[in-house]
Amino acid sequence: MSAVPLETFARDVAIKVLTKLDTSGYEPAATTRPEADVLADEKDRAKLEELKQLWLTDDDFTTAEFHAMRTVVLKRMKERQRKTVKRPIAVLEGIAGPEAEANWKKLEEDEDYERMNAIYRFLFAAVVVLPPTRKGRGFDTNRVDIKPNPLD
Repeated sequence: MSAVPLETFARDVAIKVLTKLDTSGYEPAATTRPEADVLADEKDRAKLEELKQLWLTDDDFTTAEFHAMRTVVLKRMKERQRKTVKRPIAVLEGIAGPEAEANWKKLEEDEDYERMNAIYRFLFAAVVVLPPTRKGRGFDTNRVDIKPNPLD
């Protein structure tokens, strides 16, 4: 599959979504984390430091054991952080609404690729290219599965 038709297809889908999207009811992303998560992360950081000291001082504590225990703690921390991350609705300011196509063209003219990429990341969790379903040339839209991000 060629990149140009795929990019054009993804762009058209994004513009279609942006045209129908009303951002007025959304609040900006929270910048603070719940106190319980902050405290749990502090405890886990202390646990990581204890593990490190144990590994450095105890000859019976193997590197494999250290890594196994460390992985469990890091996974817990990442899971808490993942739950508190919110995509900033601000990336859609001045883009979404009935004028989405004209606004997008302005981004293209300004070569604001960073903002366009941020909008794609806000709207889409993934763009998956599936195996061909038919033979021949031409762009097969059935091969493209765009997974949307929840807009909450």
